[in-house]
Amino acid sequence: MMRFVKIILIFILVIPFFGCATDTEEVTQRPRVPFVPHIFLEQESIIAFYEVTNIDEYKKLIPSIFSMPERPICKVAVYDFYKMESGPPYFESLIQILVKYKRPQSGEEILAWYFLTMSVTSEEALWGRFAGYPKVQRKVAFERYVSKYVGISYDRDGKTPAFKLIFELKKAELTPDEKSFIDFVSPIPILTIMDGKVINRGIVGGGGVKHKIYECEKVAPKIWNIRFGDCSIDYPNDPNNYLHRLGMGRFISGYWLKQKARYQIQYKEE
Repeated sequence: MMRFVKIILIFILVIPFFGCATDTEEVTQRPRVPFVPHIFLEQESIIAFYEVTNIDEYKKLIPSIFSMPERPICKVAVYDFYKMESGPPYFESLIQILVKYKRPQSGEEILAWYFLTMSVTSEEALWGRFAGYPKVQRKVAFERYVSKYVGISYDRDGKTPAFKLIFELKKAELTPDEKSFIDFVSPIPILTIMDGKVINRGIVGGGGVKHKIYECEKVAPKIWNIRFGDCSIDYPNDPNNYLHRLGMGRFISGYWLKQKARYQIQYKEE
């Protein structure tokens, strides 16, 4: 049981720690604080998946080492890493897009998540810049209500929201289409680019895991709390805003996640 929990924990929680695309020079700046290895204990997050309407912009945001997937999808998330064993607690937000990658050795084509941007609230977390992550230090908020969670990622001024993700719980069970989509995205790994090399950062569910993401709470309720719902998203009409450039379309699926388990991020070269 615990082995399964550790496996799926790494798969799901690897999401927020990696990335490699940004349009700002900030990612080249060295943090002013010493490096601290991050070991996570507890976290809360909201994650949402959307269709996009501007396919041309989507293609422009894909690095040449990757290619366009058959189904363009954007993932937006906000995290609260509120309990750490090593490293200070912090908030984080991210935007990812789905890409396709052809493995050079086997020629196999796989789908992968690619980071466009990541905002963190601690300077210690910025050390990820030197491992290929597009981290910038910004204000990020995670608000909790009775049946609603709100994640806000701010621009550099700390006042203007870059996006506002509003998650509302729903009592109804997942539909067959929703389960099918979650099963589709769960085995997709996260790939980043570091020193010209493609790095595999892990898989969100699947990959030998015995249970689906929506079954985790039944298997280990003391570790996992997962609720599905509807997500709306607001963002400014700014040509430099990734979500505006992509043109966010129909909401596909999303969930709120809370976990209590120790983990540390790992990766392997493709």
